[in-house]
Amino acid sequence: MPPTVTALARSQETLWEFVRCFAPDDPGCLGYNVFGTMPLTGPVDLPVFRAAVRDVARRHDALRIVFETIADDPLIRIEDEVEPIVTFVDLSGEPAGRVSARRGSVLGYESGRAFDLRQGPSWSVTLVRSSRTDYTVTVSMFHLIADGWSTGVFLRDLAAALAARTGQGGPLPELPLRYADATAVPRWSAAERRRRTEFWQRQLTPLPEALPFPGVGEGVGGWSGGTDCPGADAGRYAGLDVTATAKVTIGLPADLARRLHGYARQHRMTPFVLSLAAYRVLLGAMTGWPRLVLGTATSGRDEPGATELVGQFTHNIYVATTIPLRTTLADAVAEVRTSTFAAMRQVASFKEIAQAVNPGFAEARPWPFLLLYHSWFQSAPPAGGAPGGRAGAGDEVREQRSRGRLPVGAEIGPDRRALWAKRGEPGMTVSDDRRSAELNYNPTCYDRDAVVDAVRGYRVVLEELLRDPNQRISDLKLS
Repeated sequence: MPPTVTALARSQETLWEFVRCFAPDDPGCLGYNVFGTMPLTGPVDLPVFRAAVRDVARRHDALRIVFETIADDPLIRIEDEVEPIVTFVDLSGEPAGRVSARRGSVLGYESGRAFDLRQGPSWSVTLVRSSRTDYTVTVSMFHLIADGWSTGVFLRDLAAALAARTGQGGPLPELPLRYADATAVPRWSAAERRRRTEFWQRQLTPLPEALPFPGVGEGVGGWSGGTDCPGADAGRYAGLDVTATAKVTIGLPADLARRLHGYARQHRMTPFVLSLAAYRVLLGAMTGWPRLVLGTATSGRDEPGATELVGQFTHNIYVATTIPLRTTLADAVAEVRTSTFAAMRQVASFKEIAQAVNPGFAEARPWPFLLLYHSWFQSAPPAGGAPGGRAGAGDEVREQRSRGRLPVGAEIGPDRRALWAKRGEPGMTVSDDRRSAELNYNPTCYDRDAVVDAVRGYRVVLEELLRDPNQRISDLKLS
């Protein structure tokens, strides 16, 4: 029986619109992947390793997804078998001083590698040997087939499959459900669907037109534009490296993180929601804007057993708040808490939200989700996915930059450069343990000093919330 051809899952719609916007004919070339690593003690038998990777591929339906069509509304199929892309890199013969740099280069390439969505698979595994007994396993998966949580699931299952293949463990247990069942269309009534779309229409209109971080040569709030292409003067970006990336990271002392967890418990919210609220307060203090919309994501793994699956489950939500500068920090946090929980209760697919807020959505497609918010905020997944900041005292800020890499054959015309700049606008990621935070941004479009000031300001907001939660946002001294 041939594989069943289906539409994307609702949880895949958001990312598809995004990658289609920037690479309409070949979205897999973007290197828009989730990436994870795992240490392994050797020696490793390569044929056994490859067989264990095949075991994991057979186990998870999402790893056997192949795109039948590339279109606004693509069709996908789940193959019975795929031949995994497994690469072995032996650095054990390299001079000791070069191994770390070579290993970093390999990991950097693999994290952003391109995939052929029509041929599949849309993921790869690399085994790097640094010495006779020191190995690193990497997995890179196109974001359309897997979310950040999936990297931990994959690597855990691979370790178990290796143990089973070498007689050190039993076979992998049966999965509790299939990916299609876990992402099935909810059985909402017509009234319930209407209520959700009306909620998003109220929350998100008017759509954001200005960006809170200064763009090239512009001050805060000076970048205006419409919904089709943020940034009125696309010519400003001519010659810029639209795909360059950088991140500025700051750690939080253990005592500060512990006290923040206590504050979150006391006020009936998760540490993530408290972190999101602090970022919202920071942007309000930076810009002076009462209304701001933050984009973030839910895990989407609500079905029992869904945490055991590889797949793309996350749904974007958009937390819209109007908080005057005279508001106290405590009241601002409470307002963000209320708005976040309301948005989580009204989760809808991207197309449902987009059609609700943009009457011209169908004609404007692809219409990426980044047009729906002022700035992005998210948590890094567990299992080694933290941003990389060290927790600790002091005001240490660390920076890391990567050279840009346009997709092969891609041409970024003047009419799209401002949209790429919006793609590279600073967005915050907090570590899974909330002990560090980083702002990811495009250093050729945004000012480094402004980003450094912002990440330091985020820590100030957290400290001031604990010191004096009744002070007003307007009284914050961020520097």
